[in-house]
Amino acid sequence: MTLPYGSDDDHAADRFVNNALRSRDDETWRLLASDAYVEQTDRVLRAMLDRIAATRVHRTAERATARARALDGEISQAEYQRDAAEDANRATKTAHFETLVREHHRLIAAAARRLRGDDVRDELTDLVLALGSAVDAHRAAVLAGGAEPTAADRALWARLAALDVPGTSDGEGRTSVEELVQRHSTRQDDFGRVLAGIILDVAGDEPSVPRAALLTAWKREVAPMLAVEQKTEFAAKGKGSLVTEKLRKTMGHLERKGLVKRSGTPDEQRLDVLDRRGLEELADGTADPE
Repeated sequence: MTLPYGSDDDHAADRFVNNALRSRDDETWRLLASDAYVEQTDRVLRAMLDRIAATRVHRTAERATARARALDGEISQAEYQRDAAEDANRATKTAHFETLVREHHRLIAAAARRLRGDDVRDELTDLVLALGSAVDAHRAAVLAGGAEPTAADRALWARLAALDVPGTSDGEGRTSVEELVQRHSTRQDDFGRVLAGIILDVAGDEPSVPRAALLTAWKREVAPMLAVEQKTEFAAKGKGSLVTEKLRKTMGHLERKGLVKRSGTPDEQRLDVLDRRGLEELADGTADPE
């Protein structure tokens, strides 16, 4: 069985997928998720989510304009309330449709990733990044200590400089491992600055803070820093929330810097402040890069 459009006709695919979302026919979705169509289906569903997001931004701007016109007396409060009610009704329908699209996209995106080998590639990239970061940290420790590097040290560092990795699933081209490590470290410090500030605000003069107490402020600060595509793709892997995963990794980053330490049980985890001055310097952007 084949679908009634070509692999390059995303316009026809969009119409077909739109109907399939409403009919929810299992056999149709098995075909849409097959190797022959899954990447196109993934592309079409992502485009739908993009349009929904753009419409939401446009609608928010329109409501703000209407609110200002009502306050200025250009339209009556009755007109404003009537339009607001209609808009709320449309927003509710859109939200239901978006939920439907996301439910199907999680399955389609996972199948597309498997077909492209993205999961394996990402795991290998993470492994190379972890090894490269360890070599980079070793180099920083040796040089900071003032010791003369051994021949083995220099050979290890030269290997780090010579290695590169192929393009990653998030669109990065072929990159040297050293550059990948430096970019990763910079991103980690960006998130680290956010978390350091939140810890200081929430903890006050206390020596530790419950992890749960950080979550609301973390989500508010970090969610806008992450692209919708990143969050959607991460959710499609079945690993939960990307924002929460960033918190876990950033806590580890601050631990490796010796600034905090996790304690307590997994259900009641706390973050103990080990170096308040270091947290302040990181939050202010005055800490020396490692």
